[in-house]
Order: sequence, then structure tokens, then C-alpha cells
Amino acid sequence: MTQKLQIQRFVTIEEVIILQIKNKGNTVSDRSKLWMENALLKLMKNENYEEITIQEITDNAGLSRRTFYRNYFSKDEIIKGYFYKIWLEYESLIRKQKNYLSLPNVAEIFFSVMKKHIDFLKLADRNHLFPLFLSEFDKLLPPIFEELKGKNMAFSKESIRYALIFSTGGFLRILEEWIKDGAKKSPEEMSDIVKNIISICNYPMYDKAN
Repeated sequence: MTQKLQIQRFVTIEEVIILQIKNKGNTVSDRSKLWMENALLKLMKNENYEEITIQEITDNAGLSRRTFYRNYFSKDEIIKGYFYKIWLEYESLIRKQKNYLSLPNVAEIFFSVMKKHIDFLKLADRNHLFPLFLSEFDKLLPPIFEELKGKNMAFSKESIRYALIFSTGGFLRILEEWIKDGAKKSPEEMSDIVKNIISICNYPMYDKAN
């Protein structure tokens, strides 16, 4: 049996930005990315993510390895790209509801978007790829929060940063449980659960004893 080998390396933010700028607006590149994304997701249905090689992805996409490395540094970039598409849908809906943003409302929007991508999310969860999702959310959430709500809050930037970390971690753990339960509950039901979580966690504020 031939052993599959894959060499991976750490990618700097600067390298990712260079690739994005280089391929921005390139319809051939966009089409190639879509083919490679579809190829990877198809392979993930029958193979463990860690065992899938770049050669398998390009063979299934009908492309060359050179084309892969013109667009990506690693297969993780494909997964991050899909997560980013999910984020853009979520962000668009959040912006439309910017005057009515409560945590239960945010939860309903969040799970309505996740439900549309449930097949991909099940594959990602099965292959333990949610840390990539978390890292993307950690980078993308603070700017939009600052734009829509943070500027009007009388809290320190440090407190807001910790609050957002708490929020993204909590939502993704709830997402994992929702998927584990078969994603049966509707976005509206998940919104009610988040509303109950707020009540459960609403501890009274006591001053420390002197």
C-alpha cells in the first residue's frame, strides 16, 4: 500500500494577503478555487481530512498542482475560504438587522445561516476542523462589532475583546452540540435556547466582602 505523504508549513498573514491581492477579480482563479473546493468536499465524504493529499484534490478537480499552489498554500486555505463565505452571509444579515441586535436575535440569524451549510458543517465537525472556524471568527467579528455596537459602549477595549472571545467560543460550542443532536432544532428554537442561557447565566452582582 502506498503511503500518502503531505508536506505542510506555517503560512504567514502576509503570504495570504499577497495571494488574495494577486487573484482578486480573476475569474479563472475563482473557477479553479470552486472546482478544488468541490473536489475536497467530495473527498471528505469518504476519507479523513488529514489523509487527503493535494494530488487527490487536483486530480478530482481536473487541475494541476501548479494551479493549486497559485491559489492556496495548503488545503486548510480551502476550508478557511468556505468558512469565510459562511461569514459573509452571516455578516450581511447582521447588517440588515443592525438596529435590532439582541443576543437571541443574533442566534436566530447565526443558526439560519448554519442550517443552509449543514452538510459542509457536518463534514467539518467530523474532521475536527472547527478550530479553523473559530480562528476566522476571532479575526472577523471584532471589526463589525466595533462598527455596529462597540463605539457606543462604555466598556474598555480589553473587556469587549474578552466578551467577544466568550461569545464566539460559546456559539461554536453550541453549534457543535446542535450538529451532534442532528441539527433538528430550528433557528427560532435555538434563539429561545440562547435566551434561556442568558437567564441561567445572569448571576446577581455582589460586591466582595470587606
